[in-house]
Amino acid sequence: MADEDGVPLSLHDNQESKAEKEDDHQNVEGMFSWTAAWCMMFWVVAFICSAAMGILTFQGAGMERISQEISFIREQNPPYGPAEQPDPVAGMRDINKPYNYHLPQEALFYSLCSSALGLFTVSFFTNTMLLEGQGMRRSVDISWLISRGVAVYLTRTIPVIGMFLLVAGFYVYVTSGWGTVVCFMAGSTLNLISARVGVSMTVAGTGRLAASMSEQLAVSVQLGMRTGNIGGLLATSLALGGMAGMWFWILDTQHLSGFGSGASIVSFYMRVGGGIFSKGAEIGGNLVGDMTDNKIDEERRVFELQQRMSQMEKIRKERLAKGLADEEEDMMDQLRMMEEEMHDMASELHPIDFLDAVGENICDVSGTCADLFESMVLILSTSAIIGSKGSQVPHFLTGLPFWIVASGNIGCAAVAYKTHVNDRFSARQCRWSLRLNLLFVIVFTQAVQVGISYLEWVRGSITFDMFWNFAVISCMGQLAPEICVLFAEYFTSTDYWPIRSLAKNSHLGVVQVVLQGLGQGFISTAGPAVVMVACVLITWDLQGHYGLALLSSASVSGTGFQGGIASFGAIATNAHKIVHLTTYHSMTRHRANICAALGDATSHAGNIISSINAFSAVFNLSVTLLAQSYTRLSLNYKAVSGAPLSEWSQAGLVLGVVMSFLFTANTTLSCLETSKSFMRFCKESAEVNKVVGLPFPGSHYKALKILSSYGTVTSMRMVFSPMINTLACPMLGGFFLGTRGLLFLVTGSNVLILCFSTFLLNSGQSWVTARKFILYGLLKDKEGNSIGPDSEQFQHLGVGTMIGGPFEDTSGPALNNFIKFFGVFAFVTENLYNPTPEETWQYGFMCLFGSLFLVAFSRFGLSLLLNCVTSFMKQRAIQKEKMLKEKNVMRTTEDDEDEEEMAAITAGD
Repeated sequence: MADEDGVPLSLHDNQESKAEKEDDHQNVEGMFSWTAAWCMMFWVVAFICSAAMGILTFQGAGMERISQEISFIREQNPPYGPAEQPDPVAGMRDINKPYNYHLPQEALFYSLCSSALGLFTVSFFTNTMLLEGQGMRRSVDISWLISRGVAVYLTRTIPVIGMFLLVAGFYVYVTSGWGTVVCFMAGSTLNLISARVGVSMTVAGTGRLAASMSEQLAVSVQLGMRTGNIGGLLATSLALGGMAGMWFWILDTQHLSGFGSGASIVSFYMRVGGGIFSKGAEIGGNLVGDMTDNKIDEERRVFELQQRMSQMEKIRKERLAKGLADEEEDMMDQLRMMEEEMHDMASELHPIDFLDAVGENICDVSGTCADLFESMVLILSTSAIIGSKGSQVPHFLTGLPFWIVASGNIGCAAVAYKTHVNDRFSARQCRWSLRLNLLFVIVFTQAVQVGISYLEWVRGSITFDMFWNFAVISCMGQLAPEICVLFAEYFTSTDYWPIRSLAKNSHLGVVQVVLQGLGQGFISTAGPAVVMVACVLITWDLQGHYGLALLSSASVSGTGFQGGIASFGAIATNAHKIVHLTTYHSMTRHRANICAALGDATSHAGNIISSINAFSAVFNLSVTLLAQSYTRLSLNYKAVSGAPLSEWSQAGLVLGVVMSFLFTANTTLSCLETSKSFMRFCKESAEVNKVVGLPFPGSHYKALKILSSYGTVTSMRMVFSPMINTLACPMLGGFFLGTRGLLFLVTGSNVLILCFSTFLLNSGQSWVTARKFILYGLLKDKEGNSIGPDSEQFQHLGVGTMIGGPFEDTSGPALNNFIKFFGVFAFVTENLYNPTPEETWQYGFMCLFGSLFLVAFSRFGLSLLLNCVTSFMKQRAIQKEKMLKEKNVMRTTEDDEDEEEMAAITAGD
């Protein structure tokens, strides 16, 4: 039974019996999901059907699918036919003229098989995770509380995203027709599904991961990785299967741009809005925590309990070494007392202190999954456009990116089943074990790519130079993202010198902490920038524009695995918090620390991978935009791509820098404004305090629900300004600078954002990691004693954390969505602009003033509107309560009169 808010009625009982207290120490069993079981069977059938269709197509017995495209180049007709062409006399295709070619059906059916296998793995992992024990009642209560906050956010956010999609869908329909709008709705819907299901399963797996910490480390890491891969594999499998299915049906690659457009809107809102909510809640929680001292007390007690348990374990070993009896009963009494302290810690926290766990899931799971989904579909759609319109062998070269990405998805699904870890592993060793899994994915993908390219070389449609160039490019594309992650981890992991140095030098003051963190962040951008520039230069020299498409396709081939380990970060962080609030066992806490450290590294790796994928996706978009804009003028885009800089292109580079920094300021200020709103709301509203007299979590549920709802509305309001900022960029560039200026605006911003995003991510993460280095007792003084949260070092690093939080989780990741959404919108609106701006500059001023008006409205007018709506709803609630009281008074009066009447009748008798 539950009340109207969904809270179990047992939580309202203030009198706990002895049996109920005993239940707190019993494990809650898992559950079997028939939905996941039926999905497993469905995906098996889908795999068999796709494989059968692929075999029939390979044997020449499948259905014939012919696509007609507008050519970017002057070239011979496709070697695989068909014989019927729009211009049968010419015998070749010409620039800006239509031609026909056979769709790469084998590659598409292979992609559908890969997608079905990935989705089967997702369903299997979902069922096995749900069958795991949920842990002790206290752990279940915390997980339940977090899940309610996530549900409130998603329930209120998805309808708002739907409203944006309807408006954007209407624009897509007017400008591009039904084919593009169908792809648009498919891309947005599948992205929403992947984000929604991924975060829901992650929340369900958090408590189970905390419970598994009492077993072996291998069990915990395996469960956490499988749970994380539910979100990662779901995003990539839906993206790959959706793209292959829509292309097989729609035929026209130009319509596939709608798939990426729909995914971009969802991804932008999930990532930017989720980041604003997450960091706003965390900083606001810190401000409220400083006000009530709950946050400081929590950190202090976590550190003290860790030290007490270490001391108890040391005393026990010394007694055993001396041959003295182990006073087990005394130790158990102390441990029980410590467990009660932990229970008090959870119940005494302010409700907003649980909101950061809600934000972790929203930002690091739904945001990351939506981001990776978007990058994959943008890269696949633009690779298909470049391969079909700008290559000599469209049948093969459009299919090769799908062969690579589908093989990577199969490899990611395979390695997700097993991770080699044992109880003696450190977080660093676990991380390198995960890299072995990624190595398997790379080897398997390369084997398939080399095999397919070799068969095509044997057939004679490609040269041997193209064959080995494809192998080199795809190998670079797969290795480059992980090399960039290695550079980032060196500057953000507790295992290496930079973080240890930052923690050690933190006693020198806040200035030292801030400047050293910023300096290390700047240095950390050098490695990834050099790697990516080198890859682009080598690729361009080998295969030109198509080589860049192949490079970017290879870079997302391991996205399923990378998304899974990124989601693991949020799961491990929240499970770590649950363990330290509910468990006294030293090895359990040790495993939780290892998983949390591993989770920090993998979550940060996911953000770095997102930056690399965004860079690759926008490079593809800029090449496609270049080709399409000049093809529309019946010009050879390859002949003009190397033209010297003009005044318009130079202005485009400058405008790209300005708009990128403006967007960063916009998101950072939105995050800070949200945190201040949380602080004011907590001070002014008594409803956000825990209910005295109710046991946990009932005491916190209503307040957390109100806070989640308030934070959702606030973040929705704050995300409008960055979105307007993003939409205005290509329109300002196109109208004021023309097509040439717009091209350099996109390309210049892309290179800048790769470096700037990496800097923000690494700087923010360095401060957070250095503070945890102290919290876990790893920083020692000269006597070898642990320096704890009461030290000046910890306080100084707290300032860095307050600065770095928005960098790491909001502004840094949001830049990736900014440049992708910017690039997609520039590609979609390309036909609005002329090569030079002499006839369009006046529209630029209209766009400028319109965007300024909308930003002002989102900042002030929307706030006023929301305040009016809130006041109206409060007045309505007060009136309802007043009417209810009046009805109760009238009912009581009628009951009294009836009793008096009955008493009079009885007296008369």
